[in-house]
Formats: sequence, C-alpha cells, structure tokens
Amino acid sequence: MFFNLLSKFIGWLKKLFHIVLNSFRRVQPEDSPGQVSSDLHGVNPEETTPSTEEHNDEAPTNEGEREQEPEEKKPPPEPTTEKDLGKRKKSNRSKQPTGSAKVDTNKLKVQAEKDSLVRIQSPYIELDLDKAKVFLVIPEQQFETNAETNIPKELHYKLEINGNIEDIPAKVSSINIATVEEKRIELTQPLNKFKITYPNELQGRVYSYQHPYEILYPFIAIGNNRGRMYYLYDKDGNMNPLPKKFVWILLDESFEVPDVDIIEERWIWERYQPLNINLKNNEELIIRNRQTGEEKKIPCEPSFFIECDALIEDDFKDISPLITGKWIKIVAPRENPSGWIVEVQNKQVGWKSWTEEKSLELKLPDDLPCECGEFQVNIFDKEDGNPVETLFFRYVPSLQLKFPRDLIVPDPNKGHKEETIEILFGEDFQDWELKHEKTIKYENIENGYKIELPPQQDVIHFSLMKKGKRKTETRVKITIPRLKWRTSKSETWHDRPIQIRRDELITGEDFYLTVCTNDFDTQYDLLAILETTSEKLQEAKFKQKGRYYNLLLNQFYDTIKENNDKISLRMEIRKVKDNEVLGQTEVIHLPEVAQEGSKDTLLRRNIRPNVKGGNGRFRIGKGFSKKEVKEAGISMGRIKNGRIKINNCCIPVDKRRKSVYSENVKILKSLMGGM
Repeated sequence: MFFNLLSKFIGWLKKLFHIVLNSFRRVQPEDSPGQVSSDLHGVNPEETTPSTEEHNDEAPTNEGEREQEPEEKKPPPEPTTEKDLGKRKKSNRSKQPTGSAKVDTNKLKVQAEKDSLVRIQSPYIELDLDKAKVFLVIPEQQFETNAETNIPKELHYKLEINGNIEDIPAKVSSINIATVEEKRIELTQPLNKFKITYPNELQGRVYSYQHPYEILYPFIAIGNNRGRMYYLYDKDGNMNPLPKKFVWILLDESFEVPDVDIIEERWIWERYQPLNINLKNNEELIIRNRQTGEEKKIPCEPSFFIECDALIEDDFKDISPLITGKWIKIVAPRENPSGWIVEVQNKQVGWKSWTEEKSLELKLPDDLPCECGEFQVNIFDKEDGNPVETLFFRYVPSLQLKFPRDLIVPDPNKGHKEETIEILFGEDFQDWELKHEKTIKYENIENGYKIELPPQQDVIHFSLMKKGKRKTETRVKITIPRLKWRTSKSETWHDRPIQIRRDELITGEDFYLTVCTNDFDTQYDLLAILETTSEKLQEAKFKQKGRYYNLLLNQFYDTIKENNDKISLRMEIRKVKDNEVLGQTEVIHLPEVAQEGSKDTLLRRNIRPNVKGGNGRFRIGKGFSKKEVKEAGISMGRIKNGRIKINNCCIPVDKRRKSVYSENVKILKSLMGGM
C-alpha cells in the first residue's frame, strides 16, 4: 500500500515538472537552436530511450482502476513572424576582434537531450555537383510530445516557390522522440523566391527568401562536391557581401568572371555553369557581361574561421580542416556587442552551445559533444536569432598521415608506380578501425595502417572510427599528385607518351592536350617543346584551368606538316613560386612520314581561310564564312556539323563570320575544281 502511494506521488511530481518545463520552453526566442542561454547540451543517444518507469507509474492499481487526471489544454500557437533568410545585420566593419574568450566549463550548464527535445532547423538550398542539380532541403526536425499526445504519422509543410504553391508531406517517426523526416525538393528552374510555412507542431515557423538577380547564385562549399546557398539579398533587395572563402558560383552563360575559367562542361538549369572561386584574398567579385563588357562588382568581407594548434591537410582542408591538437578557436570577423550564439554539433550525437561576444576557444575533446568525429559549427546572432555562418571541422587526436605531397613526374618508360599512405595513431591505436574501399590493399603496421595505392588510382576515400562508436566516424580524402595527360579525343589518362597520327590533325577542329597535376595548392608553369631528334622546332605555354593545364595543338600544325621526321612533344615543368624546374617528360610523339604523298594529304587537310583581325592584319581564321561558301558555288546543304567535306578533306565553316574575302573564295573553287 505504501509503495503504491509513493509511486503515485512520484508520478504526479514528474508531471508537474514537465508542465513547468514546457511553459519555460514556450517563452524561448523563436530561432534559438535549443540554446539562447549559455546552456551546453551534451547529447548521448543511449540516454534518449523511452522511460519505462513513467509508464509503470500510470499503470492500473491493484484494484484494476486507473486514476483519471485532468486533461492539459494546449495553448493556441503563438503568432509567428516571417523570417527573412537573407537578412544580415549591418555592422561597423572596421571593428576587429580584440581577443578570444576561453570556455569556462564551470559556468556551462549541462543538460541531457531528454530535457530539450525541440530541434527545429531552417530550410536551405543545396547544390549537388555530382548530379548537376539544385535542391530545397527541409532538414530533419524533432519536436516534443508527451504520453497524452497522439503523435501524427505525417506533417505538412506549405511551400510557395516561384509563384507556385505546393503541399510537402513528411513522415513522422516516434522512436525515442518524434522525428520528422528530411525532405529534398529538386528545383528545376532558377530560383526567384520561396516561402515555406512549418506545421504547428514545429511552432508554425515561416521562412522566406527573394533572389532578384538571376545572373548569379553563390554557394558555400560544404564537402562531398556539394554547396549550400549563400543568401545574397534581403527582402528589400539589399545585397549582402560575399564571404572571403571558397565558393561555388552558378553563373549565367551570358556572363563571365575575369581570369576564372570553367573547369568542365557541366550545365545546371540549362544555361548556368558552376565556377569554383577562392575569395579569401578578394575585396570584391567582378561579373562581366560577355556582350556589352559591363561589369558588376559584389563586395567581399571577412567571415568566421577556425584556428587550431595542429592539423593535417587532406583534400577537405579548406572546407572541413582535420584537427589533431588540443584546442580550436572560432574567430569572429568583428565584435558583436549583443553576442554570438555558437553551437557545435555532431549529427550522430547532439550539440553544445555557448553565448560569446568575442572569439571562442574550445578545449579538445572536453568541449565537444563527443570525443572525436565530424562537427558542424552553427553561428547565430544573439539579438535576432538569425543564422550568420556555418563552419565544419573534423577532430582525430594525435593522428598522422604520411603520403607524397610533391608533384610526381612519371618514368617515361614505366610510368607511375605504387604509392604508400601511412595512417598513424597515438598510444590508443588499438581502439581505432579503418573503413575503406574494398579494392584497396592495406596492412596493419605499428601504431596504424599502411595503404598501397596502385598507379591507376590517384584518389582514395576512407574513414577512421573508434571501434563500436559510429558517432566518431571521420571521413578522409587524399589525392596523390601524379602528373598525367590526355588529348581531347580520348577520356583515358596516360603516364607514358601518346602516339598520334598526322591525319588526326584537322584544321577547324580544336585538338587539345590536357595535363592534370592532381595538385590543388601549387601553381605550375608548363612549357611544351616541339622537336625532332636533331632540332627544336617550336615552343608554347599551357594555360591553367584549376588543376588542369590545356594546350591547343592546332598551333603546331604548320610546323608539323613541314617536317617528315619523327616529331615529339616534350613538357618542361616548373613551379611558379620559385621557377624551380621539377622535371621534363615526353608526352606525345608523331612517327616519321614514310612517303611524300602523305605530306600532300596533310596539306589538303589543313586548309584554312585568311581573315582580318582587330588590328587590321590578316590571320588564320577558324573557318570559311557562309557567304564565301555560297560564292564558291557550293550548296549550303553540304554543311554538316560546321564542316563541308570536299575530296576527303573536311573544310571548317564559321557560322558567325559575315565577311567575304576573294582569296578564300578562290581556295574553295580550286578544291571544287579538283573533284
């Protein structure tokens, strides 16, 4: 009897506690991500299982009767203010951070996840470069329920996008806590504006954004060939400065960024191409209209960044540095009198958050949600709760990675060889495991692992994880800087000389040699040297596009057709920084011409028109104009794919040129006369 009375009393106390706690949560600022106070939330999934004791307290008594409790009435949803995702607080940019605030763990209030279950996140726009698609992402959400509440199986978001209204259903699961699934909506047209209303269970929040300038869409790189859209405008049309960091730009085909090249032909929304640009040292980004030459300047400003005492550089270093030391510092670009809310989150575990006015220094691993792994840093303005910045970092204590970092020039006879990657841990190396691609070879060594990367594989992905602790999984990507090359007529990369035939050199058809260094950080000066066994014939420099270097082989055609000897193209590699010669290697060779008749064929294949350039001088043109073709008496119907085939010779046609030169008409007539 006494035990039953005690159980009822404890049950009533718990209910009273939850009612008070719910009332407290309702008065928190709307966009505080579980946090506005300097509360620190260390979340452990093992601690979030349903409490069986609470249900037992409400079980029927020995007499088989259930106590009837007054039903708690839910207050109506509070009116929600629409959140403009592009709004940025105007600040005095001349102010710089004067110091850093170290975390005093004695002042941090720790709470388990069961004491703070509301987890509502704003939507965002994501660029997926692998799929060449753009998505509106509504993140996974969590909301609080109690035993008396019927958890809905589905919630509905209201989405207004580019003038269209959609209902977005999302499934709700109730394992441990009520969780709403992530929704990804593909955007098949350029974004003009969107507004999304959350259901009442998610506080009925409303988020909106307007993008009036459809020429350019910036995205912050977040790894895995993805980017998250940077909101460039507020609802009044005011432009926000771009952050000084690596960004992806979706740029309309009618515009260009000076001195930045398109790395590869990839189209999004039919007329936009992605550019990867480093704005770290830029004061502005210049966009130029290809037709008019008119320029638009977008200012750049410093952004939050991470400092640390020790890190390892891999392919993700600019997006998510791999930290191995004892502290990190989250540095603000300026002081904020109202303070910053800094939230460090691990997706598998939970988050911790602080409120600071200055830069924030964290001790590792004490101030992290878990002992190691991948982390996301969300930074909010304390005054209005607006998101300001998102950073990423990884933490693996005492890790060492040993692999070749200098450019590797292949042996001209054997090509590249296997390269070794060593993964070394500290004293606890036995606690770590390696997750890797099934095709790679590896072995256990003292304090770690050794991987052998074959010559045909330059890139490797693997993960490091504490045994049995998925929350600590940390992804790593390494690219070995092996020098390789290919022509525009092949997709295969080579590490030994390529043989090409003279009849592959067709005038009017661009023929490129592309060299890949697999080195993202070092700039190289590549020189092509065309030569025979006895003399040097011609030189030309490669043009850089990212980590690729291109050479137009057409410029060597006249020299090649005048020589019947064996010809080779040798490449000299220098570092731009100190002009140091790193090596030379043969990349192409053309065999000796056996018969003189082959030279005549080559001459006929390399027929090009003469056109007048901007300086008034004549030069070799891309192709004959349509008017020249017509005056030569050649049917326009014979033009196929920009060429006319005459006497087994492909004659290029330049559809854009309108001019007519009598010399070019005579060349075409002479070819027709030989039919």
